[in-house]
Formats: sequence, C-alpha cells, structure tokens
Amino acid sequence: MSVTDDFCLRVNRTMTEATKQAATERAPAQTVSLTIDGRPVTVIRGTTVLEAAAQLGIHIPSFCWHPKLKPVGACRMCYVEIERFPKLQVSCATEATDGMVVLTDSDKVRQGRRAVLEFILVNHPLDCPTCDKGGECDLQNLTFAHGFDDSRFEFQKARFAGPGVTTTFDDLRIGPEIILNRNRCILCFKCVRANKEAFGEYDLGAYERGNSTEINAAPGHQVDNPFSGNLVEICPVGALTNTDWRYKIRVWLTKTTPSMDNFFSSGANILFYKEDHQNRVFRVTSRRNDEIDDGWLADVTRYGYQIVNSPERLVTPLIKKDGRLVPASWEEALQLVAQRFGDIKEKKGGVCIGGLAAPYLDNASLYSFARFFRTVIRCNNIDFRSDYRMLPDNPESQFSNLCSRPFRIADIDDSDVTVIFGSDLIREHPGEYLRLRKARNFGHPRIYSLTPYAVKSADVADRAIVYKPGTEELVINALCLAAAEQGLVDSSAAAQLKDKISSHTFAEATRRCGVSEADLLAVAGSLAEGRMVTFIVGEIVAQSKARETIATAIANLDHLLGLSRRGQVAVLARYANSKGAERLGLLPRPTEAIAKELAAIWGDFPDSPAYPTDAMAALMKKGELDGFFILGANPMMLYPDRAFMKEGLEKLDFLVVCDMFETETTALADVVLPLSSWAEFTGDYVNLEGRVQRAYQAVKPSGQSRPGFEIMTMLAEKFGEPLFESAESMAQEIERLLRLETTPKTPSEFAEVKVSEEANDDAYPIALFVVDDAHHSGHLTEKAPSLTSFAGEAYVEMSPDLAARMEIENGDAVRVEAESGRIIVPARISEHLNTDVILIPRNFSATPVTSLLSRKRRVDRVKLLKVDH
Repeated sequence: MSVTDDFCLRVNRTMTEATKQAATERAPAQTVSLTIDGRPVTVIRGTTVLEAAAQLGIHIPSFCWHPKLKPVGACRMCYVEIERFPKLQVSCATEATDGMVVLTDSDKVRQGRRAVLEFILVNHPLDCPTCDKGGECDLQNLTFAHGFDDSRFEFQKARFAGPGVTTTFDDLRIGPEIILNRNRCILCFKCVRANKEAFGEYDLGAYERGNSTEINAAPGHQVDNPFSGNLVEICPVGALTNTDWRYKIRVWLTKTTPSMDNFFSSGANILFYKEDHQNRVFRVTSRRNDEIDDGWLADVTRYGYQIVNSPERLVTPLIKKDGRLVPASWEEALQLVAQRFGDIKEKKGGVCIGGLAAPYLDNASLYSFARFFRTVIRCNNIDFRSDYRMLPDNPESQFSNLCSRPFRIADIDDSDVTVIFGSDLIREHPGEYLRLRKARNFGHPRIYSLTPYAVKSADVADRAIVYKPGTEELVINALCLAAAEQGLVDSSAAAQLKDKISSHTFAEATRRCGVSEADLLAVAGSLAEGRMVTFIVGEIVAQSKARETIATAIANLDHLLGLSRRGQVAVLARYANSKGAERLGLLPRPTEAIAKELAAIWGDFPDSPAYPTDAMAALMKKGELDGFFILGANPMMLYPDRAFMKEGLEKLDFLVVCDMFETETTALADVVLPLSSWAEFTGDYVNLEGRVQRAYQAVKPSGQSRPGFEIMTMLAEKFGEPLFESAESMAQEIERLLRLETTPKTPSEFAEVKVSEEANDDAYPIALFVVDDAHHSGHLTEKAPSLTSFAGEAYVEMSPDLAARMEIENGDAVRVEAESGRIIVPARISEHLNTDVILIPRNFSATPVTSLLSRKRRVDRVKLLKVDH
C-alpha cells in the first residue's frame, strides 16, 4: 500500500474526534457540499478540508496533523488553494463550508509546499544515513515527493548543541528510553500536543520562541510517563528516537507481523518488526484499531515484547534430581509427569490433582488445559485466577454476574456519565484511561473517580472521591440512598432498597466511609440523569475479600437507577485472555450453559468437587491435594499470601510448572517445561469486550519451548487419551464455546448488603495496596530491559505528608513490616497520594512483596520505619 493510499484509508476510517463530536451534537447531522479538484463531495459539518479530501481518496501531505489530536496548522505543509481566499490555507485547520471550491495540486499549491519544505530544510541536518528514522521519515518522503535536491543557501546551519558538543550528532537523553536530537526537530509540536492532550502528561514541552523554540523535557524532569513511547512513534522525523530500536537495524531489513497486546485485556493491536535470519523481534509499533486502542500503546505493551528475546528464557525441560533441576529431554520429562500423575490418579483419584493456568495464554492453550484436566485427569480443580484471595466457587454469584456483563470500549466515547469505581485505571487499563481523556478533550462527559487512595487517572474526573479503605459497599449504599433522598427514583423502589440496607442512613454511610455528602449527591444525580452511562469496576474491588458484598451493592445500584438499560456496568477483565479463560471453562465451576456445552462436546463432564486457587492451596497444606500443574502462572510471586502459597506448594508430592523463565515457583517444581511466548506461535485471544483477535507467529520458538496447547496435547498422548482428532476439531470446539450467549440477567430485585468493616490495628496503622508499577504487568515484564530502565526494583510509594511526618525523603531505605513479614525498599514520594496509604509494586522477584499480605484480611496493614544506614 502506498503512503497516499494508507493516509486516505486512515483518515476515512475515522474523522478527527472534534468532527465526530460535532456530528453527534447535531441530530440529524447537518452536511455541507463542496468541490475538491473538480470532484463534488458532501461531508458532515465540522469536517476539515483535509478530511473531506481524504474521503475522495485525495492525499494532502502534512507533518503536524494527527487524527486523534486537535488541529493546530503548525507545519503549513497541508496548503490548499480555496476559491475567493487571497492566500493559501492550511487544510487541516480549515472547516469545509457549503459551496467551497478547493484545489489541492495547483501550481500555487505546489509552490507553497516547496517553500515550506525549503524553509524546514534550511537548518535541518542532512544526516539521513545515520538517522534511525531513515526509510520511514515523513520529511524524507515529502521532500522526494514535493521538494527538490539542491539548496539556495550556503551559510552554516544553525545548531542546538549541548555543552562541549559542536556536531550535528547532538543527542540528548530526555528519558529512560527517549533520545532527543533538537537539530532534526521541525517544530510540528505533535509530541507535545499528544503528551498533553492524549496522555495528560506535562514532562515534555516547547520552550523559548521563534527560531529559538526547542522541544525538551520539563526542567528538572525526564520523559518517563507510561505512554512515552508513543511520542517517538508519532514524531515525523528523527528528532525523537528510542534506545530500544536505535542503531539496531534498518527498517527496510525487517518484516512486520500483526499481533496484539499480551499484557492488558483491551487487546491493543500491534505490529512486530522482526528479522527472520536472526529470529528476533526488534520493536513493536501500533496497528491502529479505533474500536479498541485509537493507535496508542502503553509502554508496557510497546517494550514488553523484549521478554521474547531475553537470554534468560527457559529453553529446555528440567527435572529435579538430588534436589537440583537439571536439563532433560521432552520425552523424559513428559513420561515422568504422566507416570507420577497417573500414579496419583490411580491410588487416590483425579480429585487429588489440581491445575492453575495463566490468563494471558491463548484460547487453544487454555481450552486444552481445561479438557486435559476434565477428560484425562477427571477432576474440576482448575482455575486461572492466581492473584485473588478468598475466591467464590459459584459461577452464578453476584460478583461472577458482574464480571460477565457486556462491555464495549468504544462506548466510553459516547457516554455522558462515566464512573470509575475501585480502579487505579492507568495501572490496570491504560487504554481505557486514554479513552476517558479523549472523551474529556472532545466531549462534555461528567466523570467521577471513587477510590480508596488518590490516583493519577482521576485527573480527568469532575470529582475525585477518596474513601476510607475497605468501605466500598458503604460507598455504593450511600449512592443509592443519595438518589432516594433527592427523589430521583420511584418511592416504592427506594423503600424496598432501604429495607435491605437498614443498618445505616445516608449521613451515617458517608461518615463511615469518609466522604462528603455533596460529592455522593452529585454522583448519584449524574447517574440518575445520564443519557448513556459507563460504570467501570476495577481491581481494588475484584481483589477484595468482600467482593461478593460489594458486587451485591452495585447490583442494587444498577437495579435502582436502571444503569444497564442506559449503558454498561461491569468489572473489567484484568489480563489479556481472562475473558477467554472464563468462557472456555477454566473456572472450577463453569456456568450452567458452559458446563452443558462442554458435556455435549466431550460426551461427559466430571461430577467431582471443584476448588478455586486458594482452596486448592489449603488442600495442599492439609495433604489432600498431591499433584499440581501450573501453566504459565507464578503464584509464589502474585498470590496475596506468599507464606500460605509456599507452604502448600512445598507439601505437594509432585509439582509441574511451565513458564518462560525460571521463577520462585519453578524452583519448587519437580518438572519444569519451557513455554513459548505469544510471539512464537499463532493464537487467538478474547479481549475484555469478548472480541476474538488473532496474534500471528512472528519468530520461531526459543530453544525447545512449546506453546501451552502443544504441551497439553503431548501430555494427554502419554496418558493414551488424545485430546483432539485434529487442529481443526479443536478450533471448532473452541468456536462452539465462544458462540454461547453468556450475558447474565441483571438482578430484578434488591438484595441484602451486609456491611463488614475491619477494626484498625494501632500496631499496623497504614493501609497497604500491592499494585502493578505503571511500567510493568505481572511477573514477566521485569525481563524487559527497557521497562526496567523506568523501574527496576520495588519501592514504597507514599504521600508527601506521610513522608514528612516520618522524616523520609526520596530514595531513603524504608522497612515495611506486617504481621506476616517484612521487606526493606526505597521510598518514592508521590504528589498524587494524599492519605495514609502506601503502594508497593509486585513486579520484582527480588522483593517478596506478597509476604506482607494475608489471604484472610480485607485491608492489609503495615507499619513503616526509616532504616538508618
């Protein structure tokens, strides 16, 4: 596809968000008709001339225009001639009007574009042979297409240079990954605009004025926000480059493979840039899908691919002999697994074996895992939730219902009221945070954030409400009572609701959860009046011991205000294929519809006890579970009670772990099997909307690693019970399950909400939240060098007030102590936090953060002590 065709396709696929907003505000949409290059076109009022031309397949060149940013007309490259206008006009910022006559390729236009290019090239260094943007540089391409090959100027080019630097190679590191060469910058301001508008970050800016203007990091800061890699991708020249790609390979020596994000549940679309002879992925860029990602990627997605190339990858099976894991063949390892699991099954039954799969695995691997356990081992002890405590085993529970609710990412754009409840959105769902920012920039939604600690993602909110940790159901009850007190709901419905939460009044509920009545009255009023509502429930709720109670309260709120009828209310799936795992039967007790379909496919479904992850760990400790198979998960690092999980795993008779790397969990295993990454085979995944997407194989598997479905298939054959007749039959079975209607019914009556609050412990006064660092996800990303350049070790994040009271400064060593354990980590003072809570990332194996957690506590609490060196 040519550059022109690609440009027009992208513009046709989506107008700028300003135009879309203008279209939605008019019903019916008003249109205008104009003529471009002699061809008539009718467009929605508010469409720019550039966009109108693109709808005709006419390419107008530009440097500064971007479909997801507000136009500024900075580069002037998109000049067009408009009848009755005395001068050339910038088409990206000129609105199409009725009767307008436009010329995009006249002699006057061509002369104007040549003048713009000549002006840009006056001081632009001609270092294309050494510039990493060579081969995909907009300036290079447009100079060939519209410019010339000589210059009228003979004077020395003006230069930005650092201290002691006099060459054009004035490379300035402005962030852990970003290198700035100011001499190449053409001042399109696209990076600064995207950083501010799309990402809500201010660590990059434009300084000085006129020909002295320069793009640079904010004084005293570096560009290290969670979306910084996008700035390099959208730079039209080589002014911004990143160390991930810099001087590694020329773009024309690579091939691209379409894939998708394997770290977050949105399933952002990406391209792998690979080189076949080296069997290596060199970088990831966006593959814009406006229904999912708008073309933006979180840094975790952009740089996380580096785990594929890591020299620390497991490349051969390992078997424990004399207390040490030693290399073995696949045949030897699988034979041992089949023998030991076979012995347990024969002597004690399949119910004494359990399995845990990672929710980032592909559909085939997850389904093969479920089928192996239920048809070969004949047990229901399987799960994919390795980092939740006190899990429900009832698929029809209120929380399970809330997790199965339908959700569309694009509906965030059109919602006039959005509530984010119990979610640190940037860490959990960065793509949805950017959607909210877009809605704020181009529309007029009312946005509310309700969390137990202040979060950066609340910068888009009209009201950022911070409630007392562990009072989620009280907050939701207070919202219900606020709606009732304002007369926003039917009086009989309000009376029924009050009977179910009679233990407190609105005033008492707000007092107990530590929020103002005015804030909750405002939220309730907006929810009742909203035309289209999005209510997002996050991981703070999902990981809570009281998730069922909180979900019941949310169901009451939904029923009282009819939220689902006017939008969407859902717990968003956390990982790349959490939704797929749920729909493919990876729960110990699938829903009745899924269990019935599985029985129809297999001819049978085991009638045996079914235990979730933490219940299986308890059975291990009691000696009632003898064998365990872990596919891609790392419960030692992620389960919120490290000591409890470790004791259980150590008491097993036989443990098998499949992973990409050696971990704390593989260290306990009797057999370790090397697992392929998602870049090394073709697989399908289900994103949080239920959308099935495919990631194609980019490189060959590392060493002897195998995809999960191959491992399960080979193991089943060792038992003499093949799982599938063919790959086609497996695909057909998966498709049958994914076609099932899984949308649950919303509750038709109110349910009782029993509020439970834990008493504060004076010995451990500070609430602890274990989170993902903004540049990490789960247990794998610490193997990506670019991501560790942003954060390479655990830390304790606290508010300036708490740090001042404890006389702690940035970087000070702090001992964090709980009843169950203690760790020492450096301090990081955050301007976003403003209460006595601390956050610690769980993404670094050197720091056993989950040793501070207890599976039976609702709110984990600790005490802090500054360590005197």
